[in-house]
Amino acid sequence: MLSFSQSIIINVGEDYINTFLRQQGLKQPEEKQGRDLKYWIDDLLCNENIKIEDFENFLFDELFFGKRKTIRVYKLDGCRNYKYPRDWESVLREKYGLDNINFINIIETIPNKDDTDKIVACQSEENNKGELTRLRLIFGYAIQMDLNTGLMDSIAYVPVEIDFEKEQMTLKAWTRNKVSRDEYKADNLLEHTKRMLEINFNVCVKEYYNKHKKALFEMSKEMITEAYAHLPNYNIVDQLESPLDYFIKSTFATLKLENVTKDDQGNSTLIKDVMDYKGELRNVIEGLVVSDYFYKRKFEEIWKLGLDAIVARIKFNDKENVLTSLRGENTAVPIFCTKTFMSIKNRMEETEQIEAIWIAMNNRKNGRLNLKYDASNDEYLELLIRYGIRFNEDDMNLAMENYEKYESNVN
Repeated sequence: MLSFSQSIIINVGEDYINTFLRQQGLKQPEEKQGRDLKYWIDDLLCNENIKIEDFENFLFDELFFGKRKTIRVYKLDGCRNYKYPRDWESVLREKYGLDNINFINIIETIPNKDDTDKIVACQSEENNKGELTRLRLIFGYAIQMDLNTGLMDSIAYVPVEIDFEKEQMTLKAWTRNKVSRDEYKADNLLEHTKRMLEINFNVCVKEYYNKHKKALFEMSKEMITEAYAHLPNYNIVDQLESPLDYFIKSTFATLKLENVTKDDQGNSTLIKDVMDYKGELRNVIEGLVVSDYFYKRKFEEIWKLGLDAIVARIKFNDKENVLTSLRGENTAVPIFCTKTFMSIKNRMEETEQIEAIWIAMNNRKNGRLNLKYDASNDEYLELLIRYGIRFNEDDMNLAMENYEKYESNVN
């Protein structure tokens, strides 16, 4: 008799499975209500009351996204060495005992302590030349959780998507607490999966170097500039150019500064390495505009300006290699509303690289998408989807389209 694994329920979520079953017109008999969901599903499977293919497709979608909100995006190299179905089929057969590159067998493929690593699903797409354009796999790993009641066997699922047209690979994991060993932690499972793909399937990744850091800088610069442009007085700051120049001349005329020199036109100017004096003064004026606008307004009203996204936190290394992390009160408050941001904005703009950025996006279908882009590792871009949303493919596409727009600027 086929038995449904409790670990699958934990990985997907009981509420979501119940919703799916209701949508299929299935209702638990009154006399059996109150039992664990697992036993109801066992009955449905035993009596063939559920369409296995529909159920497996549902589980595939949920395990590919859902709780798996820790994401690594790699750039691929040498895709020609593994771009045909035959490149995968032979290894799937020899290493994993699988006969097909297209299958979903989540219900019956349960990793255990004797067979800890399995591939529970694989789906492929090809072009008219017979080349793979996309491949999706879900790896399942036997793990243990250290609970108050003792050790409990469970499963960790790591979905992998390889986009051969973009030459990009995405790995995801669910960051869980109370795993019994370090090797079961999300970061280590992601690294293990990448290593298995490299060893068994000849997948090869290449470094971003600082390209993703530059893309995050472009993202922060454009989002902050767009936000400023929506503030009523910001667009007339440029009209203060002449008063600013006059004030700067007055400063140099009054103070006997050691590092003031003459430019080609004979005007007094401060050596830039001492301070970007004019830039700092402009920051003060911009800070005045921001502070004045939000003096009696709640920061939540920023969304009424019509913005699609805001920057909530930034981390960067300046030219002196000083690591700075700046955040608002929470990830719903834009950092450009803080006085501290105004004081370090020039340092951020000088380096033109961002280590990590937290943003809130307002153009999601079902509420805001809060996420972190992390470029601190040269080998991959990491995404972290935040808060209790039901993460799905649309969210993933939205997050990547947003990043790729700024990466193309760097290119």
